[in-house]
Amino acid sequence: MGKANSKRWHKPITTSEKSPTVQAESEINLRLYVSRDIRLRIGSGIWLDRKRRGKKNDINIPIIQGEEREQLLEKRAKLKALTDILEQEINTSTDKTLSENRLKNFRVLIRCLHRFDLYKKKSGGRGFTLSFANLTPELLRQIEDFLFDEKSVFLQYPEIYEQFPYSAKVAVKTPKRKRPPTLDTEDNEIPRGVPQPRGQNTVSDMLTRFRAFILWTIDNGYTVNNPFKHFTIGEIVYGTPIYISNEERNQLLETDLSNDKELETQRDIFVIQCLVGYCVSDLYKMTYRSIINDAVEYISRTTKEDRPITVRVPLNDTARRLIAKYQDYDRDSLFPFNTGHDYNRNIKEAFRRAGLDRIVTILDQQTRQEVQKPLYEVASSHMARRTFIGNIYKKVKDPNLVGALSSHKEGSKAFARYRTIDDDMKKELIGFLD
Repeated sequence: MGKANSKRWHKPITTSEKSPTVQAESEINLRLYVSRDIRLRIGSGIWLDRKRRGKKNDINIPIIQGEEREQLLEKRAKLKALTDILEQEINTSTDKTLSENRLKNFRVLIRCLHRFDLYKKKSGGRGFTLSFANLTPELLRQIEDFLFDEKSVFLQYPEIYEQFPYSAKVAVKTPKRKRPPTLDTEDNEIPRGVPQPRGQNTVSDMLTRFRAFILWTIDNGYTVNNPFKHFTIGEIVYGTPIYISNEERNQLLETDLSNDKELETQRDIFVIQCLVGYCVSDLYKMTYRSIINDAVEYISRTTKEDRPITVRVPLNDTARRLIAKYQDYDRDSLFPFNTGHDYNRNIKEAFRRAGLDRIVTILDQQTRQEVQKPLYEVASSHMARRTFIGNIYKKVKDPNLVGALSSHKEGSKAFARYRTIDDDMKKELIGFLD
């Protein structure tokens, strides 16, 4: 969970801050990463001559025997003991802190289970109450079916969703606007708040999270019942990652959308995502303070095991121009944006207007069958991150270099889902045989 071995050196002290006999010393600071949201910096009480700072925050110990060597060895031992104690306290603490992203995922699961409980009561099981004791493989299968098709439950029992809404997103406050109704393929109005269909990957991920919770309750003595022992969670499968080329990105950016300012704004945000590579969840957090020395810096929300990694991506001319276009220091965020749903809807429309309609093959997560669709129908905010990674990887073909820009660790399984070996790369590889 936590790390306490990341040392930082405090500013040099002056003679007014410390004894006149000690010059140019600085205090070693410890930066503790308990979770993504809990990061602390504390002074160690250990002071060191700046010339004795070594690589990787170590202390340089002179070879020649003497008083200085003995003092430095003692300081190194104290520092090691201090970091060991802090790490032990963090890692053995009973108050483990989950990242905000994981907490959000668990809140989604909790609301789903509440809705399932109410659905069972309303559909004939008045005495039903979801509990550890009555969880069975058959009940898990019913929960799985419920997660796949909440739309039909919503249409039959909309009052359930008033009590436990499908979405609990907190969007940035913007002036209320009258939006036209959303229509289905048969021009029927879709009710507000209707659940979207979930694919196998999403349902499997939710059930995996539920299983982790059940195993935790067993380990901590809340129950001995493990219904997952005889229940198989569906496999998570990913299709070939779809991304746009640099030429298509430029075609999108150059399309005149001036007659629809909101659409133009969301298009520009998508393009800068393609140039920096951050997730939309990171985008929402960014401010003008995120721009440091002509590069954008952020701590990725997708960092594994809650160990924050600071990602630094230099800005190119196009990115700088787009940031300047929307410069407004009175706004908390770097860009004006809408909810994720509106953002994705606008991206699809911007793609359509730009003529980005080439046919691509994707994996339908409901049927697990390959289907062909025009590019604009599958466009989404996450395609920008795939575009950033895919186009750079196509040039350098080094996952470690690309990972340094995308926050993926060396050997990351997730990284493979963002890149693909396209036809141009295959032709280049075959060319090596000539």
